[in-house]
Amino acid sequence: MIDIKHLKTIATLKETGSLVNTARELFLTQSALSHQIKDLENKLDCQLFERKTQPVRFTPQGMLLLELANDVLPKVEATKCRLKESLNQPISQLRLSVECHACFHWLLPTIKEFNNFWPDIKVDYERGFSYDAIPELLSDELDLVLTSDIREPEQVEYAHIFDFKLKLIVAPDHELAKKAYVTALDLKDETIISYPIPKERQDIFKHFIQNARFDGTLKTVDQGLLIFQLVSAGMGVAALPDWLVTPYESQGLIKSIPLGALGLSRPMYLAMKKNMKDNPVYRHFLNTCKQSVAR
Repeated sequence: MIDIKHLKTIATLKETGSLVNTARELFLTQSALSHQIKDLENKLDCQLFERKTQPVRFTPQGMLLLELANDVLPKVEATKCRLKESLNQPISQLRLSVECHACFHWLLPTIKEFNNFWPDIKVDYERGFSYDAIPELLSDELDLVLTSDIREPEQVEYAHIFDFKLKLIVAPDHELAKKAYVTALDLKDETIISYPIPKERQDIFKHFIQNARFDGTLKTVDQGLLIFQLVSAGMGVAALPDWLVTPYESQGLIKSIPLGALGLSRPMYLAMKKNMKDNPVYRHFLNTCKQSVAR
């Protein structure tokens, strides 16, 4: 009754957030996609999501089907990988670099799960963080790069993993903590604490402050924990991904605020050379990343 194509449709709908984008991703017309979903709902005798919501909001029955998709699809992909393994050049290691310090929060469990399936493939992430790893990818010094920025799209494949919200964090008694959201003008004279990344590559400057006047101070530190400690002590503010912020905010150590009235969303991609985009090992690593962050 429930086919793999149905599970792929539901998973893609969750990932893209809209019927238009889902149809595009699955190479279907909107009419064909609507017919497929309606047919599935008729078979299951339930509605899977609320119409005219943006992004799509699933019903409880739709969430159950999405849970099934998240469980079954990675297993199907993994089985396909094993079936194709003998047809591909053996891979002994994946050399990985990360252009996002905060990614290690979910990346290390991902690598562990990947190695449970591919115990003979070493994921080499000793290079760790790099603020500009794409040149190394193109020169065959790396195999995979986690990044939010698209460069050299003619040569590099960018596989979307997920979107995240960048949040401004401040001390609970900071004057900005009372605001529903902050503007670029609010940050004009602030001390912004960040990882040691060039200013022109930092999302808060590239996509939020942009050309607005900034007379404040940029202070860089190496460790995420130290950023939270400095912010909590009232020594500056910082912009960090929502998944990293939540545990500290729940303890009352900091307060998070949206950047702009609509918030600032950023994508996370797994970058690889174009000729490797269909390699089953690479695809499995990508799917493991998606499964890990969906939990």
